[in-house]
Amino acid sequence: MQMLAPPPWQLTGDGFIWLFRFSRAFVARCGFMADWQRARLTNTLGAMMLVDYRQTDVGPYRELLFIPGQFALSRRRVFSISKIYVSTAASVRGGVENWGIPKELAAFTRERRSDGSEAFGVACDGQLFFSATLAPFGPRFPISTSWMPLTVAQATRDDLLITRPTARGSARLCRVRSLRVDGARFPDVSRVRPLAVIAVSDFQMTFPEPEVVAGYFASGND
Repeated sequence: MQMLAPPPWQLTGDGFIWLFRFSRAFVARCGFMADWQRARLTNTLGAMMLVDYRQTDVGPYRELLFIPGQFALSRRRVFSISKIYVSTAASVRGGVENWGIPKELAAFTRERRSDGSEAFGVACDGQLFFSATLAPFGPRFPISTSWMPLTVAQATRDDLLITRPTARGSARLCRVRSLRVDGARFPDVSRVRPLAVIAVSDFQMTFPEPEVVAGYFASGND
């Protein structure tokens, strides 16, 4: 087995971010939330991300993730990932063991087309469950966690893990030409109108060591 790469991880790449205001009914029914997430959901300002990491501490990999909203945990309002797939076993292991991120393994494809659009596919057990065709447009603008802070909280057994990644890059708006999702494997956002979709390029990200709140869930904290 490959040795575990401890935090921090340094990552570079590009990707796409969908921003949503979900209904509570949608995330309750389709959000793949764990019981602790259901109990602590405070609002449904969430996201879907499709990322192609070119360089990381465990090599290149691709990622599809879903954030149903914000949660009240340890007297903070934080985001939390409820469903996530990545393309390598090393990323799965690192995500689970370092940060409590519930990564699962899937196969990813990416096709850059001559008209500037990009087509993605994600499959498990040979079955395609996610496909999207995306077309960035318009001028680029800077994007950074310095003005849009991001805190992510996950659970490992009874412990709460709180991580504050930092990132910066450039972004453009993006049109979604097609989107198909099998709701049995991933939240079907194809019928949910996004607030915005952006394409992020040449980003640099640091995923640091998490703050561990030991025994948080065993103590019955709300």
